[in-house]
Amino acid sequence: MFTELASGIAQGWVIPLLPSFVERYGRSPADANWIVATALLSTLICVPVLAKLGDVYGHKRIMLVVVSAVVVGSVIVAVAPTFPVLLLGRALQGAISALLPLEFAIVRERAGEQANRAIGLLVGSLTVGASLGLLLAGLARQHLSLAATLWIPAVMMVVIVPFLVRLVPETTARRPGGIDWAGAALLGGGLALFLATVGNGSRWGWTEARTLAGLIGGAALLVIWVAIERRVTNPMVPLDVIWHRGQRIPLLTAFVFGAHLFGSSAPTASFLGTSPHAAGFGFGLSGTALGASLTVMGVAMTLSAAIAARLAEQVGQSATLVGGAVISAGAYLLTVLTRHDLAWFLVWQAGLGIGSGLVAAILPAIVVTRAPQDSVGIMSGLYKTSRTAAGSVAGAVFAAVMSAMVTVLSSGQAGVAESAYVVIWSICAVLSVTVGFLALAVTRSRRAIPA
Repeated sequence: MFTELASGIAQGWVIPLLPSFVERYGRSPADANWIVATALLSTLICVPVLAKLGDVYGHKRIMLVVVSAVVVGSVIVAVAPTFPVLLLGRALQGAISALLPLEFAIVRERAGEQANRAIGLLVGSLTVGASLGLLLAGLARQHLSLAATLWIPAVMMVVIVPFLVRLVPETTARRPGGIDWAGAALLGGGLALFLATVGNGSRWGWTEARTLAGLIGGAALLVIWVAIERRVTNPMVPLDVIWHRGQRIPLLTAFVFGAHLFGSSAPTASFLGTSPHAAGFGFGLSGTALGASLTVMGVAMTLSAAIAARLAEQVGQSATLVGGAVISAGAYLLTVLTRHDLAWFLVWQAGLGIGSGLVAAILPAIVVTRAPQDSVGIMSGLYKTSRTAAGSVAGAVFAAVMSAMVTVLSSGQAGVAESAYVVIWSICAVLSVTVGFLALAVTRSRRAIPA
């Protein structure tokens, strides 16, 4: 839990500092997107590979490798003399998302009947850490230089190392056969190419040659990857586990869940920060006020995730998942109806956190408990990758919606129309309902007997 708390803080630390990076390196606001995108693409490549390495060589051992890489990346980010060097550090920091799948494998083996509760606590720690990162980074930047502010995540990750070495037990289950590096390259390359193109589609133009080439090329690499994995003795991803052991629908549910959870975050922050005097809507929040408002959902999600396993024991996993999905859908719709009142807006953000926390805690527990003992890492990694990839796709789609739906503000300049936010939140409500329907299928699909 301590590791995931620090991991969440480190992952949320950079977002409030993006304007400072733009000023430091003399770049444009558009270049700031690469600071986020580089870590995201690194996550898509690293998480499946590192999770698989944990199954083969030991999950605690790979956790130490991940933390070391993040420490080096954080130091590079703090002292980077040029923008490309900064992006190198961000790429190393992207490995941090592999910690959670590796921890899932450890608690699956060591926590026994308490594994589901442990997973909920880990998810909750990550969520509250990310919220604290958004808030504390802004506060630190007000009183410290950018360089000093950036050293804080590096120090936190260094402190984690002795805790991991002395207090975390190593797992004993091992996946034989080593690593399918060709499969890893095809999977990572296909995901990175496809999602990098999706992320730039609005800026490049969806009918431009490079956009079409990136989409087709990424999809082709993934098709080739599936064809090769079916013929490899020890594949990167055990496709038989996904296909025959009840993991298809949970992973699809994770994708839809990640689409609304991560896709809605940037539009919601944008709405909170929009000046009502200039646009006729929004609340004009900035700095600490904006950060505090964004933590409301995170705190609610943390508390919900912490009690999700106990609730599932009483009412069942199916009812808990469906309940979380229905609460989330209702929160999005009520946000649309009361979007001009800040107090009610934050109440429904808390409701969204409660609903999302229930799903975020129970769904990975299902994936973990159904996976064979020697494949928990890679299946957890695929769960994490599904959510991340969905957030990237939804973010690009919602950015396109905001770019297409513009209006003339009172200042005479063009800006995002209020109707764009209504459309986005309505889409997220539909996605939440879809999660509920998929949840019914998740709990009915055949369970696997651990190897």
